[in-house]
Amino acid sequence: MWQKKKLILEIVFIYMVLSNIFLCEKNPNISLTPEWAKNLIIYEVAIKGFTSPNGPESGTFNSLKEKMGYLKKLGINGIWLTGHSLSDSSHFYGIWTQYACIEPDKIDPSLGSEQEFKDMIAEAHKHGIRIFLDTIEHGVMNDSPLIIKHPDWFKDGSWGMTDYDWTGNHPQLEKWWIEMWTKAVLDWGVDGFRCDCGLHRPDLWLEIKRRCAKAGKPIFILGESGSENVSDACQRDIMLFDQRKGLLDNHTALTNLASMRDLLHQNPDWESAALKCSVIYNDGTEMTNTGSNSELQISFLGLAEDMIGTWEFEPDGNKDWQWLIKGIDQKRSIERVVLAWPDRNWHWQSKGWGWKMAIKKSKKGLIINGGNPLPGPKMRVISPSCHDAGWEGFPLDKNPYMVQNSRFVFGYGVLFTPAIPIFMSGEEFDADYRPLPRHTPDLYGKEEAGTGRWLYASWLNWNQVKETHHKQMFEDVQRMIEIRRNHQDIIHAVNPENNNIKLSSVLTTSDVNLPVPYIISNGKKALLIAGNPLDFDVEINLNIDEESLGIDLKKERLKITELWPDEKSSCIMSIKELSKFSCTIPADGKAGGGLQVIRIEEEK
Repeated sequence: MWQKKKLILEIVFIYMVLSNIFLCEKNPNISLTPEWAKNLIIYEVAIKGFTSPNGPESGTFNSLKEKMGYLKKLGINGIWLTGHSLSDSSHFYGIWTQYACIEPDKIDPSLGSEQEFKDMIAEAHKHGIRIFLDTIEHGVMNDSPLIIKHPDWFKDGSWGMTDYDWTGNHPQLEKWWIEMWTKAVLDWGVDGFRCDCGLHRPDLWLEIKRRCAKAGKPIFILGESGSENVSDACQRDIMLFDQRKGLLDNHTALTNLASMRDLLHQNPDWESAALKCSVIYNDGTEMTNTGSNSELQISFLGLAEDMIGTWEFEPDGNKDWQWLIKGIDQKRSIERVVLAWPDRNWHWQSKGWGWKMAIKKSKKGLIINGGNPLPGPKMRVISPSCHDAGWEGFPLDKNPYMVQNSRFVFGYGVLFTPAIPIFMSGEEFDADYRPLPRHTPDLYGKEEAGTGRWLYASWLNWNQVKETHHKQMFEDVQRMIEIRRNHQDIIHAVNPENNNIKLSSVLTTSDVNLPVPYIISNGKKALLIAGNPLDFDVEINLNIDEESLGIDLKKERLKITELWPDEKSSCIMSIKELSKFSCTIPADGKAGGGLQVIRIEEEK
């Protein structure tokens, strides 16, 4: 009798999940994304090293709770908390990490009690800060009690752990997953989740979102990857760094941000994209489209049938990007093809690690399909750093913090962009990198302890905030965030269904080569952002016309207000005078440097 009842309950549960998916697809205008999500400024906290009440790796919920006043003063309004559930103390890099999860539904006692966890979240909410938990989507540690209790839930493994069998039709596993994270919202009070390795079961997360919304608590879901249609944003969307190499100084977001049309959900400008292509033949010879002897020509064909995913060779449900390569030697067999857009840090290859590519010879040349790396109709994310900076292979003599005292990087490329900023704790005061004593350079704990460079293992020294250099950096980041929050009608992540934001580049003349200034506007007022990454002041002349200004002008007179580093008295100018506007951008790396930020609006 019980078995029959159990079967009926499982059928009802599956029906409920599928019904919600059907309703979502039937009603595309239904949005489960919270209105507040577009204004998020997310600060990542690796809890053990964030604070040190009792020495290294002693951070707790209570010690994080005590930092909420500091974080409110900084101005962030979201914490990506990489540490809450019961996890292994040394599996990755020799230290405790959330990613070596043992039981996701249990609070790790080394961090505090469940009540202390809830008290920390309540304190964050009191300061206007939302909490997002890291969920480990692929599996658990091999010695997890879950495997003993539910062996049928698991199959195979990755990262030295045992994986959930997400495709094996396990209704009880699915029910447990939904109820676990719904409880985290409705009982613990969390505001959303960052899903490590992406959402393995978007249908289950959709049900979690629906349950929370029905209870009056809509949540924000940040997928590490974002190829599905349930997460609200993709954490690895626009990263200004290579996790093994460091900051990408030539990234488009740091050279010509307005040219990134996809920030406003527009297609990339393929005509101006400087793509690099290499065709390597089986005999070891190589042909390229670069250099004086370039033989290949490449052209973008548009969207094509779904043949391949971004990371996997299998289709992922999204249309591919497709190119034609002319000039190949049709008589020789091809070993590997590599296609890259260095300005955006995008790269595909037909063989090897990274984004995948499908290749097919034709009479015209070589047709290649690559997975579309854009996260679809989601809010865009820009991050100068996250815990993955300093990954295995990063130079051991190099600082894994990416901003490193640059007001230019933080402002021009992150905080003044129409995207959700995410940055690692410590960046805001240019923290010196100090690895936790047990941190090893090897992913699985080999080699000398205390010598690694993984940013998750940063052991913050809060006494530095009192020192002049670090205090000035904190105050400048605080001021940038204040400017952003005072102009949320202009600077926010864009919803593709309701976009009134315009991005324009500004023509300039200068004695040195600088990143292209940009204007971000909402039709009524605009902000001019000009950046200087150099260590000396630079004077520039700007040609601002009505089109680049993006304001529907009804008057001739414009009110001009300089906002950085402090707001100054306004002046009145005409659009003609703006076409010959000049200003000095102070040197980067010092208090009040690296930027020029000016508000332009019609005189009332």
